Amino acid sequence: MSQPLWGFALNLGIILTLAACGGGGSGSDSGDASGGSNQLDRQARMTFVNTAREQVNVFVQNGSDASTASLFTTGNMQGGPISDSTHREYVHRWGGSSAQPVSIGIWDTKYQLEEEPAQTNALLNNGEDWWTIVWLDGETTNSFRVSAIRRDNDDDVPDDQYGFRVFTNTDIKIEYQSATATGSTNVAAGKVSSTILMASCGDQFEISATKGQDGEVVAPQQLDLCLPNLEPGDTYLLITSDDAILYAVEE
Repeated sequence: MSQPLWGFALNLGIILTLAACGGGGSGSDSGDASGGSNQLDRQARMTFVNTAREQVNVFVQNGSDASTASLFTTGNMQGGPISDSTHREYVHRWGGSSAQPVSIGIWDTKYQLEEEPAQTNALLNNGEDWWTIVWLDGETTNSFRVSAIRRDNDDDVPDDQYGFRVFTNTDIKIEYQSATATGSTNVAAGKVSSTILMASCGDQFEISATKGQDGEVVAPQQLDLCLPNLEPGDTYLLITSDDAILYAVEE
């Protein structure tokens, strides 16, 4: 599995990774949502990433837009407690040949449903890899959000370049310049950028965030992408908050 490159800006050293491969499915042997085979012969890998500062549990249930009462049950708990700045793997299995819609929920391990949980949907296809990212909308610890995005397993990154995608918990603008690429892109909170190819990890890569009720723009901040164990030819997911990298991991 991919190893994390660094953690929250306030933490020093290398993150200790928690990794556990789930052997079960969705907590149900009923097959896919369309009533297909009971044999769980389809699967997708989901990697839960926690950047929310508090320990969380993750729940997965077949079907979209599950109710709180049906989703947040012991049988659907697939990850946890997951500490901040760590990630954990889980394999979701289902039967039949169709894609499988799922509901994904997270709650604070300590307070559970005493705090408002977060929820999202994803449509899984057999053999896919997904990130499920837990993040904070703002500075309060009860403003949990969760986003599911497909992992980028693209092998088209040239051997002498680096690929970066940026996931952000606030609206940002990215400006970059290197020998092979120059440009800018906006990324909304809870979304991920397309892959940006850079010739060197030390090239210009700046982020500016829009904050405050008046929408003032913070001066662009240069990000240091020369992370431990960075290898050319690979793609990395950077999870950011304002102008800081919370977590970085190889795709």
